[in-house]
Amino acid sequence: MAATETQADSRQRSGGGSELDQQLETAQAALLARYAPDTRVRRVRWSQGETQVLELGAGPPLLLVHGAMSDACVWVPILPELARQHRVFAVDLPGHGLADPFDYTAVDMLEVAGAFLRDIVDALGLRTANIAANSMGGLWSVLFAIDAPDRVSRLALVGAPLGVNLSLPTPFWVLIHALRLPLIGRPLARRMMSIPTREANRKFWGQIGVVHPERLDDTLLDEDVASARRNADSHLGLVRSFGKGGKVDAKRRLILGERWQSLKVPTVILWGERDRFFGGPQEGEAIAARNPNIRVIRLADSGHILWIDDPDRVVGEIERFVAP
Repeated sequence: MAATETQADSRQRSGGGSELDQQLETAQAALLARYAPDTRVRRVRWSQGETQVLELGAGPPLLLVHGAMSDACVWVPILPELARQHRVFAVDLPGHGLADPFDYTAVDMLEVAGAFLRDIVDALGLRTANIAANSMGGLWSVLFAIDAPDRVSRLALVGAPLGVNLSLPTPFWVLIHALRLPLIGRPLARRMMSIPTREANRKFWGQIGVVHPERLDDTLLDEDVASARRNADSHLGLVRSFGKGGKVDAKRRLILGERWQSLKVPTVILWGERDRFFGGPQEGEAIAARNPNIRVIRLADSGHILWIDDPDRVVGEIERFVAP
């Protein structure tokens, strides 16, 4: 069955069908048709709702976990290459993509992280899996690997992972501070997050995510715009959860610190030398110096979503690392 048909059927079964849902489904169908038309799309349940999973290929399982305010489709440009040797699953985090909406202000995000990934691995029928994760997805995956090392074979952190420090690009801190303003904070933040056009989105990616925004495919940018519109409330809640209590509280809640030394699963961090998040590859190398299970590979001329800047290198490093 074609990916677009599977996607529509799964949303109908889950009760979806709003105009924003339909716009995102259409954008995702175009993106999958462009890169990976054989992708299977299905919905799976976890303990606090439903989410969507993209599946392609056969072989040892490889679970892809995206970052904050993104979705599973961000992996689609390299999905076919990763699926040459693996059965690849790309999952939407709660409140992202076509997952159910999610209120991050009402939960402890780190508790949700472990529960979500455990439930997803169970729902997919996997005893254990390799994981490749980006940014906030990296933090979630590290926590899961620490708490359930028997469920994670190898862990590739693709791009700087949240949990190292709180060094964020300026636009994110501006957004966090905007949300603290009384009365006008939420409308102002929503306006700041609104990216109405493809080219405005390309510019934004160039500011925070990639070194070479000219390499971004139009269908990926369109999907990202549709995803942001559909999930604006969930994303605003996520940003508010980052900033609540100020930097001291955020550091207590989100920085792993000594917990990095509890990570026993073999782990590689692919860190772009021009990544604007979390302080640069030297921060990861300092962590790796205290834990022999972790190593860092620097990628020159690459940013935070570094498989856009250097897809061949990223795919090659992941495949070498998770090879049986």
